[in-house]
Amino acid sequence: MLVNFLIKILSIIFRIFFPYEIKGRENFCNLKNGFLICSNHISNLDAIFISIALKQKIYFLAKSELFKNRFISYLLTKLGAISIRRGEKDTDAIKKAENVINNNKILGIFIEGTRSKNGDFLRPKSGAAILACKTNSLIIPVCITPLNNKKTKVFQKTIINFGKPIKSINFNYSSYKEIRSATEFIMNRIKELRN
Repeated sequence: MLVNFLIKILSIIFRIFFPYEIKGRENFCNLKNGFLICSNHISNLDAIFISIALKQKIYFLAKSELFKNRFISYLLTKLGAISIRRGEKDTDAIKKAENVINNNKILGIFIEGTRSKNGDFLRPKSGAAILACKTNSLIIPVCITPLNNKKTKVFQKTIINFGKPIKSINFNYSSYKEIRSATEFIMNRIKELRN
């Protein structure tokens, strides 16, 4: 109930201060839960844009640094954020992420692992591809693009474009070459949405 209430309030606030346009609704509106949202990352507002678009709770992987403050940590956890330590193998976070999808919920991942400072695409991380393979889940690629600028700004429209679902990806995740190939495939689908 808290998440649904916040989404409604934020959607009104964002319409005024951070206007947005959602494209590709047909690509997710008929899907059942238990899939992976995979997006580029340009702003701290990205998770909110995606949550507003789907109008439901999404469990986002978030950097552990955000959880240092007890109150913020409590709030983020209630909203569905999963703390993950960047730059190392965080098996606990990965297990929680797998459980989200296996329990028919929606997991959100920013494939680049960090925000792009200039709006350009960064080299993607392999976590999304590995999770999708392990859980045999659909992937919805998403591209977030501010108009007329490379950063999200007040009173400037942002486009949230959802692509067609990527069917389950299968590969040998002990093979670095296959992991990179699957990761680049997902990233390319995201890049296509900007055009």
